[in-house]
Amino acid sequence: MAQTSPAPLPEPKTWRRHPIVLLRTALLPFGGVLTLLAAWAADGTTNGFWVRIALVAGSLVLIWRAAAVTVGAPKLGETPIAQRKGVIERATGWLRFVMAFIAVMLAIGAVLAVILSFVSPPQAKLVSIAYFVWLFFIIIWLLLNTIDWRNDIYILTHDRIIDQVRFPLLYDQRTEARLDQVQNVRYQQGFWGGLLGFGDVTVETAGKTQPVVFLEVMNPRDIQQSIFQRMDELNERRAAEEAARQHAQLTKWFRAYHTVVGWIEVLDVPEEVQFPRPIHVRWRINVGPEQRYQTWISYDTESDAQGRAHAHATSVITNMGRRQFHQIVPVARTGEMFLRVRVRLLPPPGSDADKEEHFASREIMVRIVGTPTPPAIRQQVVIGR
Repeated sequence: MAQTSPAPLPEPKTWRRHPIVLLRTALLPFGGVLTLLAAWAADGTTNGFWVRIALVAGSLVLIWRAAAVTVGAPKLGETPIAQRKGVIERATGWLRFVMAFIAVMLAIGAVLAVILSFVSPPQAKLVSIAYFVWLFFIIIWLLLNTIDWRNDIYILTHDRIIDQVRFPLLYDQRTEARLDQVQNVRYQQGFWGGLLGFGDVTVETAGKTQPVVFLEVMNPRDIQQSIFQRMDELNERRAAEEAARQHAQLTKWFRAYHTVVGWIEVLDVPEEVQFPRPIHVRWRINVGPEQRYQTWISYDTESDAQGRAHAHATSVITNMGRRQFHQIVPVARTGEMFLRVRVRLLPPPGSDADKEEHFASREIMVRIVGTPTPPAIRQQVVIGR
């Protein structure tokens, strides 16, 4: 009874935001690093004129950037994309506030160091300290932007869509939607998105489940088609599982029917036996030529109709293929004897032993009667009367 193993599930697909997003968010800190290094190279020292100009200009940029990211509460918006952006801004708001505060303090410190260096030239070493602190901060800023970009992951499994936004040790947000609940998948691209090949994918689902939004991913149309393909595969897989379930149910009914009329074919069993003669039973097992099995007869003086198993059994016969058998059931007293022919279908060698299947024929009752009185004795009894 070999069973076909189910097809392996498809591997999850993973996407990240387009690298242009990283370039856009890291452009400012990356430009700051290059500017500081260029000023150092131009002056040949970390407290020269161009370094001071770079620190003052960078301070103004940092103050402007800090004000831009902290002023005003994040809004959720009305569209799924705007809501998704608003949720991320709220989740990371405290981190952006801390970074903005540090940036403002560094900017003020750098400006004060530059002013002091002009007022008192011996204080020029403060500019060098401010320079290295700035350089360290901007490199950290660049690394944080890179980590944030890398940890925005969109996953498509065999039955789910997952939008995972996380920053190690700081926040972790995960939005999931089941594929069988997806009602629509659409994507949109702006001018630059169409030119550079990125856009947003919105997955709308049934019920109150929040839409899953893939922000600024590469090839949004391909992602849309991948989701549709996984939906079709899921429907086909569930249809196949339902067909297999119905097939298994029909097979179970078919086997139950064969238990009585097919696999175990009782050929000869007497309705009545005179005590102390045994009961001779002949039967045939109808299986395929490669099927191994064990067969025997269980018997008892009480029926097993109430769930009580037969207490006795004949010896077990192991065989293969379609065969006919004959066994003798001993008789201990007059009355009724109940018996069943049984068969245990064995799995192929090397397979799982738990897949053995056991069947039995209908319960058969045989009457055991006493030895009849000889005719001569009966006649004497009648005459005597």
